[in-house]
Amino acid sequence: MSAPDLAALVGSRLCHDLVSPLGAIGNGVELLKMLHEGSDELALIEQAVAAAQARVRLYRLAFGAAQPGQEAKAEDLAEALQALSLSGRLSVACGLRGPLPRVQAKRLALAALCLETALPWGGQVQVTGQGVSARAARLKLDPALWEPLAEGRVPEAPAAATVHFALLAEGGAVQIARDEGGIAISL
Repeated sequence: MSAPDLAALVGSRLCHDLVSPLGAIGNGVELLKMLHEGSDELALIEQAVAAAQARVRLYRLAFGAAQPGQEAKAEDLAEALQALSLSGRLSVACGLRGPLPRVQAKRLALAALCLETALPWGGQVQVTGQGVSARAARLKLDPALWEPLAEGRVPEAPAAATVHFALLAEGGAVQIARDEGGIAISL
């Protein structure tokens, strides 16, 4: 088994093990809300738990194991990608229908994470079965990340915060198109 396969299995395991505790915390917050209606503190905790649960779902798709022949539901990917919009900076629209190969769902999630990196000031993200595109007033395109990805190479010494660029490049070639106020990654 190769190191990337082991890393994906570790990602799957971490996400799997975090789902239950986050669900229990969410249930506990619901019970507390029954006792303390209108509590700003509980609302803040509830938002944080919802954001953590959404991120775990997204990370499970992006960083978890994906074998050829496995399928993912388009609705599951669309729901997971909504984690990107919880900060309020991004809006995400998914035009996906029916089941899709799990490997493709993983690559779409990784591409969406790459676009999130390019949109620190906000923007709109569109996801289709062929790729992911974004529109924004301002883009932040670090050449050390985007140039290798466009050339089909893994960026040199990727950081934890940008590992999605390396994983997307390792998964196969992508095409990147850029225009004024937009960028697209086609798989």
